[in-house]
Amino acid sequence: MDDPMEGEEFASKSEAFITWLHQSGTTISPKIQLADLRSRDAGRGVLATKDIADDEELFTIPRSSVLTAESSALPKDINFDDQWLALITAMVYEYQRGDDSPWKPYFDVLPDNFITLMFWSGSELEHLEGSAVVNKIGKKSADEAFKTKVIPVLQQHADIFKLQDASEDQLSRLCHRMGSTIMAYAFDLEKPGSSDSTNEEEDWEEDREETEITPKGMVPLADMLNADADRNNAKLYYEDDKVVMKSIKAIKAGEEILNDYGSLPSADMLRRYGYTTSNYEKYDVVEISLDLIKQAATETQKMQTKQLIERTAYLAEQGILEEGYDIAHPSNPENQQLPDELCILLNTLILSKSDFDKLKKKDKLPKTILCAESSQLLYTILVKRRAMYKFDSFDDNMESLQRTTTSNVFSSVANPAGNHDAVSPSHRHLQAHHIVEGEKKVLQEAADAVQGMTASTDGASRKRKAPTATFEEEARSVRASQGKPMNEEQALKNSLGLGNSQQGRRTGLEHQGKKTKYSGA
Repeated sequence: MDDPMEGEEFASKSEAFITWLHQSGTTISPKIQLADLRSRDAGRGVLATKDIADDEELFTIPRSSVLTAESSALPKDINFDDQWLALITAMVYEYQRGDDSPWKPYFDVLPDNFITLMFWSGSELEHLEGSAVVNKIGKKSADEAFKTKVIPVLQQHADIFKLQDASEDQLSRLCHRMGSTIMAYAFDLEKPGSSDSTNEEEDWEEDREETEITPKGMVPLADMLNADADRNNAKLYYEDDKVVMKSIKAIKAGEEILNDYGSLPSADMLRRYGYTTSNYEKYDVVEISLDLIKQAATETQKMQTKQLIERTAYLAEQGILEEGYDIAHPSNPENQQLPDELCILLNTLILSKSDFDKLKKKDKLPKTILCAESSQLLYTILVKRRAMYKFDSFDDNMESLQRTTTSNVFSSVANPAGNHDAVSPSHRHLQAHHIVEGEKKVLQEAADAVQGMTASTDGASRKRKAPTATFEEEARSVRASQGKPMNEEQALKNSLGLGNSQQGRRTGLEHQGKKTKYSGA
């Protein structure tokens, strides 16, 4: 850090935070300490000062210190059925109370600005063209929820929130700040006896089908842990009156205590935390939308709309149909490279009418192993999906971009409170390149796998002919036939949830059950 005064203020806030934790009933192992890791572009973190054994308590936080809509002093007649809007409103209230809030030392160590995709410009988002993550930002729906629900409450009770002179724009930015804080730092407050190794979950839109909603809350100190998918060594456990962070393996003195965000693709790391880390690349996926599959089936199978509707309706009844399917790395520890549901869908779409009628009559489903014809259909789909990404000359100016970027694009650990001031357009360009190239790799691996399946299928007459062009060349040809690439205006529309992309089955602030999330960070 260059400014000594800034360093002193940083340390002072950390000390005040630790003092507050002790005064609030938190117990902290003498074997750990809150450390300044800004030199690593990792904000604050927790380090081991002595060797720690497996299954050792690192700290315990009383439930009363967890910031929730219920634990806040916000008057109870100001409430929302929506738990996320309730938590955002409670955090606005406690933040505005300043020194009168018991959580003041906690707010002081939380970031006041974010570098996540919500805050990228339209031209910056253009570098992510092709990635479904652009359609998961949900700025339009977040703004709408704040404008129609939260801000009117803040204005009606401006004296309570100490916001008498705040403009609507200022209120919106304050709501976004709290929503972004929740996305980056909040935890699911699981029932006693359970554990949670990850900071909150997906979007405010993940699982609408589930009816049980897990309460969310800000857990002081637990959210100071940085994350690493490979070196994760701690986990949060939930008890009746407290939450407990324990080691899940032996930790040497000097090592960092690390949480894990779970099987989060790089694109979602960037969307939620503003960073990309190489050790989450193994979780990268590419979404193949149902619309794209239907389009390819219509073109290659000469299928009539009526037939397509009948088959997809049958698969929906069987619980197979999804709005999109994720293609993963073959080495992905959490997901299949080609989901069984996708294979069943493809095998259903290539059936003759008589074969489909027999299948339906028996109330059965096709096997999950792709035949030659369904493999060829999938290859066509993959080509079309690859064509959604740009074919640019990024590598030609990669070196110059790296020279003008003042901070590391890829952090060794994930931390949403890194060096915000160092972020530049070229830095974001490099981050976008990392995301897009990772997703292109997933598609290339899938294309190679499909070609391998086809080559090994019995029946020479049914085999896919050896391609005269590479996968990339075929995709480039498809893209060229589609006309101009997405311009800045379209990128901005997509970021606001106004685009017409075939990707992105999860958008906005919609409630979708247990895993519900603010998607505006």
